[in-house]
Amino acid sequence: MRNRQRFHSGMTLVELLVVIAIMVLLLAVSVPILKPVLESRKTYDAAQVLAGALRQARTKAIQEQKHYGLRLIPYETARTAAVQLRLQRSSASPEVLGNPNVRVRVVEGEIIPYRFDEANGFWVVRENPVMDDFAPGNRIQFNRLGRIFTIDENYKLKAPYDMLTIPEEPTPNKPYEDAMEYYVFLSPEGGLDAAGVSFAWQPPVMMPRGTIVDLFCSGGDGTGLIPARFSAGDEVIVMFSPAGHVDSVHINGTRLPTNEMIYFCVGDWDRQIRDGVTSAEDGKSNLEVSATYWITLHPKTGGVRIAENFPVKGPINFQDTEPLKESLREARKFAREHFYNVGER
Repeated sequence: MRNRQRFHSGMTLVELLVVIAIMVLLLAVSVPILKPVLESRKTYDAAQVLAGALRQARTKAIQEQKHYGLRLIPYETARTAAVQLRLQRSSASPEVLGNPNVRVRVVEGEIIPYRFDEANGFWVVRENPVMDDFAPGNRIQFNRLGRIFTIDENYKLKAPYDMLTIPEEPTPNKPYEDAMEYYVFLSPEGGLDAAGVSFAWQPPVMMPRGTIVDLFCSGGDGTGLIPARFSAGDEVIVMFSPAGHVDSVHINGTRLPTNEMIYFCVGDWDRQIRDGVTSAEDGKSNLEVSATYWITLHPKTGGVRIAENFPVKGPINFQDTEPLKESLREARKFAREHFYNVGER
């Protein structure tokens, strides 16, 4: 009797196969249901990474009383996607920030620091200036407008601008009054400290695997300052002032002051727009699914907010500019309302 009970306590092969079949069936049914949930969780985590990086840049700008920002770098072979984020600092020298008496001129590509001589009432060459602002690899912008120039290993503007002279040579009656304000972007790859010793910046922040900042869908309100969407290959830098607000947005070296909301679209790698189409199985872009998230950045306060995407009904004609702008406005409307209804963080 005891042996017979022990025999019947196990499972037969048929019973085991039935259990396995039921488990496979349940798995097959649950995977399609869970897939959107898992995808949404992945992109939400990515949105937290971008929002955290923006907040870190703003916090450092306030704490150190310098201009700090975040640089979004397009992927080499997918120019509408950014997967690498770098902290960006500008105006390295404390004597420059907020000092109207410190300026520069450029003579045949060489950057010459000037100071205002109050006794004589004109600009003169500075003695023993701090040169780490002009270290090789840094980039410099004059009067905070227009082109951003790279500085070469000889502390000059990198070719083909190494023979540039701006402003033109002053007249005796107007000695160096046209010396320019300047704005420096320290090289994120490294630079030189005041003693000429090289230093390394912190490593870049990487977006979670399979997620991107979708630059094709990111941009501003499209009022003429920040474009409604960034173009393929745009390198975007968002700079915060020491007061914590958004000082400017730099797109491929062009500085754009802003007073409008800025939106960053965080989504799935396969849903990015490349040559007018996506590689997702269902053919939908990041604008057309709820698993996408928007990072909304307020220009006047520097506040950052995360909002889930309100899917736009497709199909979207990504080659036609006006319908695309309307789709972007429709998708961002909920993100903007969410920002004001929930509050800043």
